[in-house]
Amino acid sequence: MADYPPHPSMKVQPSYDTLWRKRLQALDAVWPEFLAGETEALHKARVASRRIREALPVVGVSAPRAKVKKLRKRLRYLTRSLGPIRELDVELGMLEKQAAEDGVSRSALSLVRREVAARRLALRDRLGEEPPVADVTKLIKKLERVAETTDKARKAGSQKQADHEQAWRAALGLALLRRAKRLKTALEHAGPLYSPERIHCVRIAAKKLRYALEIAQDAGDTRARTIVKRLKGEQQRLGRLHDLEALLRHVREAEASPRVGARLADLTAFADALERDCRQVHAEFVEHRDAMFECVKDVRHLLVPAFSIARFHQARAGARPKRRPAKRA
Repeated sequence: MADYPPHPSMKVQPSYDTLWRKRLQALDAVWPEFLAGETEALHKARVASRRIREALPVVGVSAPRAKVKKLRKRLRYLTRSLGPIRELDVELGMLEKQAAEDGVSRSALSLVRREVAARRLALRDRLGEEPPVADVTKLIKKLERVAETTDKARKAGSQKQADHEQAWRAALGLALLRRAKRLKTALEHAGPLYSPERIHCVRIAAKKLRYALEIAQDAGDTRARTIVKRLKGEQQRLGRLHDLEALLRHVREAEASPRVGARLADLTAFADALERDCRQVHAEFVEHRDAMFECVKDVRHLLVPAFSIARFHQARAGARPKRRPAKRA
């Protein structure tokens, strides 16, 4: 198990600013640029929506569950709406890099690039006509009110403050436990064989665990930062593999295009090269997958107990008073 800094006092409360406001501000700040069509802004908006989704059950622990569930659903729709465009943006960037290297036919790259750019433009136009969020300011205000409900509960006296302290720690501990378990399951299911679908599940599980760890880091546990750093490196490897696979699919589709003509051999050579790259990155993933298992182990053995300890002590001490037998009349 990796060495970590000393265990913090864990008396730091997840302030409104660190756990919530900065995540809402990230979405609010980038939204105008996103509406203007900027590529990087779309990526930042998608990441911001993911971070808000992960923090919502923790920050909104004292808010009505139905309201939290509804807001998470809206944010999930936003994230998924931006996903396909983001993937095409990445593919266009990869094609530009390929164009600057030797060994790849320029005409083959041009054909694939036109196909990808056309899809990207169509999706972006559709997004402009039907934005996933009609009024982001209104959405952010609703999200702010969720945290205000929690903030009132935290300030409503010493006992309620203690109850709230235990509640949000338990919520965060549970989120960390669930995310860690899902990553472990995904890793075991993927195994050493190359299965794009199973590897994709590992990538998503790693990403969600990372966002949960960022909340733990903001909540005052400095050990989370070390795990995030290790997990991020493996996540980037999986992201590289996913991008290669997405581009490979479009190249294979271009091979079947009626306009391919004499460029078929060049497209096939390009596709074969991408497939070799996929196999190489996957081999690196298999070589380093134990590092991800270590991250899971450290989350479950170090962070989960740290955030759940108050609830465990409460349970051992018998939080609920014993009922006295009713007096006989």
